[in-house]
Amino acid sequence: MRKRFWILLAAAVLAAAGAVSSVALAAGESGRRQTDQELRQAGYVLMEHEGGIGVWAGGELLYTADIDVSRLRAADRELLRGGIETVDYEDVLRLLEDFGA
Repeated sequence: MRKRFWILLAAAVLAAAGAVSSVALAAGESGRRQTDQELRQAGYVLMEHEGGIGVWAGGELLYTADIDVSRLRAADRELLRGGIETVDYEDVLRLLEDFGA
């Protein structure tokens, strides 16, 4: 289960990195980091929100999962601070399941 999580996470991070660099290059701002608001408007984004994991879509908070972020590993907390972007809601559910396990 953990191996699948890291594979999904790596794929999501690589996809997000590619999308961010494409958008940044197209805008002529290759060094600029996306703001939280910009991240939340693209696909689904999981981010730390009020101590839990907020699930965002289209710039709106859908819900906050009842998963205590402070109990996660430091690496997972850091990923959630930066935002984990996915395009598929099934990936959202898998990630939440892995974080909650």
